[in-house]
Amino acid sequence: MRIEHRPTHRLRAALYAMAALLLAVLAGLAPADRAHAAAGWQPVPPPAPAGLSAYVPFDATSAVARSTVQTSSTCLPCEYEHTLWTRQAGTWRSLPLPSDGASTDVLTGTASDDVWALGRGEWGDFSQYHWNGTGWTDRTIPNFEVLAARAVSRTDVWAVGNYRESNGDVPGAVAHWNGSAWTLTKLGAQDAWTNLKAVHVVSDDDVWVVGSGSGRLFAAHYDGTSWKEVALPRLSGLSATANAVVVRNGEVWIGGTDRNLYSDRGTGAPRAFVLRGDGTTWQTTYVPVPAPTGDETEDRMSVQALAVHDGTVWAGLYAHRTKDRGLAGWNGSTWETAAAPGATPGSEVTALYPTADGTLWANGLHYPNSYLKGYAASHAPGA
Repeated sequence: MRIEHRPTHRLRAALYAMAALLLAVLAGLAPADRAHAAAGWQPVPPPAPAGLSAYVPFDATSAVARSTVQTSSTCLPCEYEHTLWTRQAGTWRSLPLPSDGASTDVLTGTASDDVWALGRGEWGDFSQYHWNGTGWTDRTIPNFEVLAARAVSRTDVWAVGNYRESNGDVPGAVAHWNGSAWTLTKLGAQDAWTNLKAVHVVSDDDVWVVGSGSGRLFAAHYDGTSWKEVALPRLSGLSATANAVVVRNGEVWIGGTDRNLYSDRGTGAPRAFVLRGDGTTWQTTYVPVPAPTGDETEDRMSVQALAVHDGTVWAGLYAHRTKDRGLAGWNGSTWETAAAPGATPGSEVTALYPTADGTLWANGLHYPNSYLKGYAASHAPGA
């Protein structure tokens, strides 16, 4: 286990702590028989009381996961303790962490002996490590910050984020692992800070990445030979971020947050949007806020993940925690919100993973209690 210091999270942790206290009071007033999980979801028993702050499934009974607890009572600085796990045939086994200070922010892999841990390390530097079943190998591309990754196979891994140039420029970056080495490609304007936050792999010649740059949405497509930036519509706010992308029957869906860069006051709360189109023409839809209050802080919402399950596009949401609406499904004409799989009010969904057997997996955080106490759940096809 490792103690991690994250002084940049002070405000966020303090806000979460206040929210957790308020929700603890609200939970005590809620009816005892209140249903907190969406029908059809089956929880994954966690390996530790800390829950699952990350869960990446390989198949129906195998996965790589992380549990996280905050070990400090304050955030001056915040201190966290991380533990890695692999799940094999339904049984949990602890996994040693990479070298001291290495990141476990982003996890991906295909099996218990093919695990990747990537992201920003404890000391602010960036790292990418691979686990082969017996030990970790440092596969770091210097100056490459990974924000999302997807392992298709042992010889086909995609990682996206940004690259820190020596002159201060921060272009977006996507790296591909072919089984022996990384190939890095920089995307976006050199003088704009571009963050790529999601990747979706349809095939070797059909890969999508999305994020934001200079306050605008960013998307690019790989056709097997080269990357091409894809023009996206400018939304209503002064800043928008794409957090997720998925392709269903050739149609591309991109989700994220539409917000005012400078102030949400007077311009409406940050809204959860989804674009859908063919790569040239796009339609914009917004996920409706359940029981809106008119308070821009309480009504804020964001799409954090997208996936296709039983032919339906599902969005994983961050919403105001008391609303207990962490999911939304597209019914053909609009988005219908639903309770998150988490076991407590206010759960959010941070990731959605479909597996080859047709199962949909959700991972997220639930409240009250520790804001890092996460959960995982599965939804069988046709359930």
